[in-house]
Amino acid sequence: MFEAYESDLENQAYTQFGDIPVHDYNRRFKTLLLKIYQSYEQLLVDNQCIPRHEDEITKILVDIYLVKLDNYTFRREKGNNLGIVDIYIVEDFLDNKPEFIIECKVLDNINLQGLEGKNAKYIKNGVYRFLNGHYFLSNKFYINAMVGFIVDDLDIVSNIDNLNLVSKNIIGKIVDITQEITLEEKNLYKSTYRTIREKNFTIYHLMMDFSKNINV
Repeated sequence: MFEAYESDLENQAYTQFGDIPVHDYNRRFKTLLLKIYQSYEQLLVDNQCIPRHEDEITKILVDIYLVKLDNYTFRREKGNNLGIVDIYIVEDFLDNKPEFIIECKVLDNINLQGLEGKNAKYIKNGVYRFLNGHYFLSNKFYINAMVGFIVDDLDIVSNIDNLNLVSKNIIGKIVDITQEITLEEKNLYKSTYRTIREKNFTIYHLMMDFSKNINV
């Protein structure tokens, strides 16, 4: 299955962003992610009530806050022929309009190191779906992002260690984890991977703690 997904990805991939080099695309994505985090911080300031459900959190984040960011167009649940990604973004400022995709997953404090539970789903149904081509863009940069929606009392730094352990146990024999989830800069984490088809992926991670805003 892994090879079939990647073969499909390779057959359909093409570069549509003109002369944007990968380092520029990477820089633009990081800038966008930090702006998204600032929107999350504004949500906390507003004391916005948050449900525990992933789709509802995504709807509040995108439809109330991210739509206010200039020079970007946000769409929820953008699909392709393989899967539906939670947030699809186009940067409108440039003529070539680079695209970005983000997958979101709820994280709680249950079964933090197990092969089942929300941490495991973050890896299996999030990170790994980028690596096997289930989620993909039509460029060859292989740079994507995950957002963890934390709905329980949970120490983020400790849970990064849990996610790395779960990642090693679930996908460590399928892909080469060339960098575990590591703090890249304030509020932004990064991990890197090399697949069996010798593709190098970068995945950024934002952790958003909604535990004090949950509407039970």
